Amino acid sequence: MRLWQKIFLLTLLLTLLAVNTASFVLLTRNQANSLVLAKEKAQTICSSVVSELERAIQREKEQSGHFLLTDQELSQLLWAEIELSAWEQEITVAPVRFSEDAKITQTRLISSGQRNNLIQVSTTAFWEGRFFRVTVSSDVSELFAQFAEDMVFSQWFGGAIALIIAVALLVASLVLTKPLKRLEAATKQIADGAYQERIQVKGYDEIAELSRHMNAMSEEIEEHVNHMEQILKSREIFIANMTHELKTPLTSILGFADILTIKSHVSEEERREYAAIIATEARRLRVLSSKLMELISLQETALDLQQVDLQELIGRAVETFLPVYTERQCQVQTDVPGVKISADSALFTSLVLNLLDNALKASSSGQTVTICGEEKGGNVILQVRDHGIGIPQEQLAHVTEAFFMVDKARSRSAGGAGIGLSLCKAIVEAHHGTFGITSKESCGTTVWITVPIAKGGIVE
Repeated sequence: MRLWQKIFLLTLLLTLLAVNTASFVLLTRNQANSLVLAKEKAQTICSSVVSELERAIQREKEQSGHFLLTDQELSQLLWAEIELSAWEQEITVAPVRFSEDAKITQTRLISSGQRNNLIQVSTTAFWEGRFFRVTVSSDVSELFAQFAEDMVFSQWFGGAIALIIAVALLVASLVLTKPLKRLEAATKQIADGAYQERIQVKGYDEIAELSRHMNAMSEEIEEHVNHMEQILKSREIFIANMTHELKTPLTSILGFADILTIKSHVSEEERREYAAIIATEARRLRVLSSKLMELISLQETALDLQQVDLQELIGRAVETFLPVYTERQCQVQTDVPGVKISADSALFTSLVLNLLDNALKASSSGQTVTICGEEKGGNVILQVRDHGIGIPQEQLAHVTEAFFMVDKARSRSAGGAGIGLSLCKAIVEAHHGTFGITSKESCGTTVWITVPIAKGGIVE
């Protein structure tokens, strides 16, 4: 059953019940008051009848000169007086024996059918040495008939009033619940997957507030769904790229291993060449697997944060990488402030090593890589700058995606797997820092990171 149907039926029933109950109470009370008045009138008439009969008896005795009237004379007199009286009520007079109960005036309501209702008042009179019972009967059938008519009228009137009120409330409820229908339709569309659907909001009532909350909820759902879709898409790309990157060195390793196994005569030069290729591809696999493990563990393991001297950490990282730079005839210059940061020493060292490795791969022989930093607003800004081949502007937004390579052939020949910058960004974000890259082709690349300085982290 729809809401408007419930409102209509409930209003109709409640209004009908209220109107009929009020009418019944009022009519019943009015009927009771009318009966009280009718009884009082009957009692007054009864008293008047007794008085009139007493005066008639007294006149008859005066006219006849008798001290007492005989039974026959009294009966004829009473009958004649009653017949000639102008009273509309039925009056009866009957002799009775004396008793204590006979002295009591009795009033009774006698009903002998729907159209025959009487109020009967009886009293005892003592005339001429005898007791008589005087009874006055008033017909109140019209009073009961009027009550029945009023009850039927009140029922019809109450029904009409209830129907009018119910229809009025029905129209009002349809108008007031119209926004609910829009809300229902929009909710159904959202439930069916149309998360971009928004509800038109009018006014500031409860329904408008609910509509605003529904819009906010659908917006949040849409953002979360889009985010989840992006994550799913990124994972699919990540898995596809990882599969490809693992397959390439494995294919080389298996291929040259098969050659060494199948070929019966392999010269020393060929054996050394095949073994070198196998060793190179195996090292690529080791670098790839170690970086993958580092990236995964970064997402699942809590950081071991300690106050780390940034200048000292970068000095150790440069010292570790110095033989590789010397082999490539490149130089490293550092200008880092003596500050302490709250960091995981192992992860931050991996961050610096990856940045130095990427800078070296992009640099040509004889070029210089610079690591510099400055304090600003409670943070330290660290920059790693090379003067190598640079990155095209249209690819800058993708260089932090896992397995993305600007020049795949060059990166693979240099031992790259396309995970380094993705890992660097994840490490910086885990330390509540920011990560960015600026680059220009043939001019070089600058990778900058911003991390908070630890409290009291200035090294004297």
